[in-house]
Amino acid sequence: MRLRGPPGAPQSRGCVVTFTQELSDPATVRWVGSDRVQRRYLLYLPRNLPPTQVPVVFVFPGKGVSAEGIAFYETHCRFEALADRHQFIVVYGNGLPKPYWPGDTPAMPAGGFLPGCFAEHSGEGVDVKYVRAILDQLATEHPIDRSRVYATGESAGGGLSFQLALEAPDLVAAIAPVVSLPFQPSGTWLQHCHPRVGYAQVSIAMLAATDDPSISYTPGGSRLYPEARYPGMEATRDAWLAAMNIQGPPSIDEFPDLVRGDSYQPYTHLESSTVQRQRYPLGPEGQEFWYYEAKGMGHRWPSPTQTWSGLWERFGKTNQDIDFADQAWSFFERHSKPASSTSARAH
Repeated sequence: MRLRGPPGAPQSRGCVVTFTQELSDPATVRWVGSDRVQRRYLLYLPRNLPPTQVPVVFVFPGKGVSAEGIAFYETHCRFEALADRHQFIVVYGNGLPKPYWPGDTPAMPAGGFLPGCFAEHSGEGVDVKYVRAILDQLATEHPIDRSRVYATGESAGGGLSFQLALEAPDLVAAIAPVVSLPFQPSGTWLQHCHPRVGYAQVSIAMLAATDDPSISYTPGGSRLYPEARYPGMEATRDAWLAAMNIQGPPSIDEFPDLVRGDSYQPYTHLESSTVQRQRYPLGPEGQEFWYYEAKGMGHRWPSPTQTWSGLWERFGKTNQDIDFADQAWSFFERHSKPASSTSARAH
C-alpha cells in the first residue's frame, strides 16, 4: 500500500504481512467480539542480511495510525536505512482493527489501535502475544537474535513498548518510547498490566515533549484531553528509575539547536524547540535509563523532516535537531539480553 506524500518522497520498501491471531483471554474476546482477529504488520528485510542471527527492531504507531503511517509519515523510513547499514530486521506493527474506545476511528487506511495497559486482560496483553507471534514467524524465514529484540513507538506505540518491558522482559532487551502513554511499574498508571520478573532489567530511552497537546508533560489533563489524569512525564521517569534501582544524578547532553523555527509559537511561545538528554548511572544489572526532554515540541517524533503544516495546530511541530531513529538504534545496539533470559519465558 502506497501512502500519499510529496512528489519523490520515500516510501517504505517493506511488504505487508497478514495473519490470524487467535484470542483466548475472556476480556479481550469480549472487547474484540471474536476469538480470532486479522492482524497485519509491515516487514523490512535488508537484502544484505548475513545468514547468521540478526537483531529485530519493532516500531509501533500511535492511535489510529497504520504500520505504513509510522514508517512513512513519522519516522520517514529512517529505520530502513539504518537496517541496511547495521543489518537488522524492521517490523512496523499495526494495532487491532477494532477501536478500544467507542467512537474512535482510524486516522488512515488500515489504521489500528494499541490500548496497551488500558485494556483489561489476564497474563500477557493481546499485543504482547501479537509480537511473540511475529517473532515466531520471522524465525521460520531468517535466523533472528532473540537476545537483541528492541521496541520503540510513538504515543500508544510507545505505550506498547512500556507494556512489552513490563509483561515480556524475556523478549525485549531495550525500549525507546516517544511521547508515550506513561505506563509505569506500579501505582495507578500500571493500569491493567501484569509485570513479570525481570522487567526492571530492561534498558529504557524515553523521550517526552514539554508542549505535548495530547499526553501532558505535567500532571493532569492535556489540551486535547482536559479530563485526563496524566501522571506527568518526569514522574514516569522517576517511577521507572526507582523500580530499576538506578540512583544518582544524570550526565546532561544539550543537543545543538540546528534548526530554528521548529516550535509552534502560538501555543509554546518559543521560536525553536531543543532537546536535552539525561543519561543516568548504570543500574545494578547494567541496565541503562536515558531521558530525552524535547522542550517546545508537540506530540511528534523528532526528525529532520518537519510535520505537514496542517497538523501543527492540533499536534504541534516536531523537533528537527535530531532524528530519534538514530538515537534509538544507538541506544539499542548497546544492549543485549543474557542467553539464560531468552531461553524461556518469565512466568
